[in-house]
Amino acid sequence: MDLHTVPTHPRLAQTGGQTVHHQTDYLLVGGGASAMAFADTLLSETDAHITIVDRGHSPGGHWNSAYPFVRLHQPSAFYGVASRALGEQQTDTLGGNAGLNELATGAEICGYFQSLMHQRFLPSGRVTYLPNCEMAEDGTARCLISGARHSFDIARKTVMTCLHSGETPRNHTRAFEVEGVECVTPSALAERSEPAAQYVILGGGKTGMDVALWLLGRGVEAASITWIMPRDAWLLDRRFFQPGEEFNDFRMQNTLNEFEAIIGAPDLDAMFDRLEARGNLLRLDSDVRPTAYKCATVTKAELNQLREIRDVVRMGHVESISPGKVTLAGGAIAPPKGALYIDCTANGLTTLRDTPIFEPGKITLQPVRVCQPTFSAALIAYLESLDRDDAAKNALCIPIPYPSSAEDWAPMYFTGYQNHIAWQQDPALKAWLKSCRLDMASAARRPAEVSDAARANAASIRQSFFPAMVQLKKLAGSVAARDE
Repeated sequence: MDLHTVPTHPRLAQTGGQTVHHQTDYLLVGGGASAMAFADTLLSETDAHITIVDRGHSPGGHWNSAYPFVRLHQPSAFYGVASRALGEQQTDTLGGNAGLNELATGAEICGYFQSLMHQRFLPSGRVTYLPNCEMAEDGTARCLISGARHSFDIARKTVMTCLHSGETPRNHTRAFEVEGVECVTPSALAERSEPAAQYVILGGGKTGMDVALWLLGRGVEAASITWIMPRDAWLLDRRFFQPGEEFNDFRMQNTLNEFEAIIGAPDLDAMFDRLEARGNLLRLDSDVRPTAYKCATVTKAELNQLREIRDVVRMGHVESISPGKVTLAGGAIAPPKGALYIDCTANGLTTLRDTPIFEPGKITLQPVRVCQPTFSAALIAYLESLDRDDAAKNALCIPIPYPSSAEDWAPMYFTGYQNHIAWQQDPALKAWLKSCRLDMASAARRPAEVSDAARANAASIRQSFFPAMVQLKKLAGSVAARDE
């Protein structure tokens, strides 16, 4: 079946002209990773019919327009949909991620979602996929290629899956002026046919890190790279988030370290110092205190590579670029003639505030575990399959806004632990979590053999959990009071 062909279905009828009418139980607006995870679990747990309206040409959302060398920042084992593993569950043997679970490439992820659509979703007879279609304010959709219109009779709910989608490096609008110099996207960087006199990376987020590592991996000398970093970020050590029994001690030690750091911290700065001292958080430069936090992960090997770049400019955001001059909020620098500027300033995620997940006739997908979007979408779909009212489901799904600043850490983790407590007290949800491959927490509880160290850590974690929650609530409250 052609992925771009709307399958014939008994609930689809021509209404005259170029308008097609669809009867469906759930209308999913967006075809990205979260939409696929939600639809996959709904297919497994219900007999509902699902219609997916996707502005993109193929499922996968932003992955379809990502730069060619992009990879996951988290293990493939915990990404994708619940019914099918992503990748081969192999351990990387080369590069900065050596010794850890594979990190899927962007191309691999796109292929994964396309295979799911071809092999599971469409053959089920319960999914209608409308690619290259955009929703209109009147609730219809228009095909951007043919102009055909689609209308919908929705028996259950509309599911908003893409409200968190931000810009990608390829399509974002720059917030600064560029004149007389070459400023490219990471995708264009990968297609260059000649070296530059100097490479200037604009942006200190995940994309900036990826570009820096890619350049170093291509043999570019660290001295030939300038990195404009408006904000340093706290980083996570990726080894603490690995699947497999051999990492069980690491995972449990990470949790115990976190609780102990929180309990003994009188304020947020002290908490970050204690988390860093225990190895839970990392930073690029020991002399620069990070103010950002976006759940980026690194290995020690990758961090050491990034530290080779010594020309790191910390003068705020770029305001304009012209030949021989970059004007920043806090000053200016003068890169050499022929410098190539790589724009990594796109904001990949946006944040919703005060939006419930479950409403009458509507679901708005949002994270319910810290920085785990596809797991969150699958869990929300499972809750939707249960015979419960929206209030009961919302009580189990307090949204967790995507973080940006370091001050987001305490409120974010406090809400995540609140959700975790509620899930463990709900028998149906607790049983589902044990079987869900996307649940990193359940993976930590599935070792065939538990070491003595793990048993000791488990006992300490149980004793530390509620004292940590009490202190974390105070720390989160101090952030809220500061924002008022």
